[in-house]
Amino acid sequence: RQGVRLRGEARRARGTMHSATYRLNAVATMAFTGLLALCLAVSVTELAHKANPEASLKMHGVHHFKPLGGNDEAVLSFQMKGDLSSCFSWNTKQLFAYIKVVYETERHVRNEVTVWDKVMTSTEEARIEEAFLSKYALVDNGSDLRGRDVNLTLAWNVMPYIGALYFGEKVFAAKMPSEYMSDGRQG
Repeated sequence: RQGVRLRGEARRARGTMHSATYRLNAVATMAFTGLLALCLAVSVTELAHKANPEASLKMHGVHHFKPLGGNDEAVLSFQMKGDLSSCFSWNTKQLFAYIKVVYETERHVRNEVTVWDKVMTSTEEARIEEAFLSKYALVDNGSDLRGRDVNLTLAWNVMPYIGALYFGEKVFAAKMPSEYMSDGRQG
């Protein structure tokens, strides 16, 4: 009688099927593991990509430079010739480029003011050869900009679809005017 019972249990064990939720869980786990491995492989390929952007940037003019409430305010224009298209790879979603003015004063060791930015989503947009006004005014926390040596820094952040962000920059020297002016005229 015990032998009959063992054979019946063995027969039931062989014929038992897993439930639909058990099967769905197994398929989803396998798909997620494969997707995770694919994402890891994609982000590793970005390590082999070497970007070599070229750019030249100079202060084209100062259109407005006045004291404003105890602070200096300036509106600048720039002449830029740049090719940031080498930052793009098949994994690049967009490129965020910006110009910041970096300088030192007696009161503040390091000052950084962003005066222009642009989001680029294609290699065509990443090729720039134009003169343009700053998007944002350069406002100094104090009145220390007159005659000041500044660095114009063209910086960029590369935002991939998958993987870590990375960035770079190029620095160009410039000098602020020694006198206040309005509309390009001293006064």
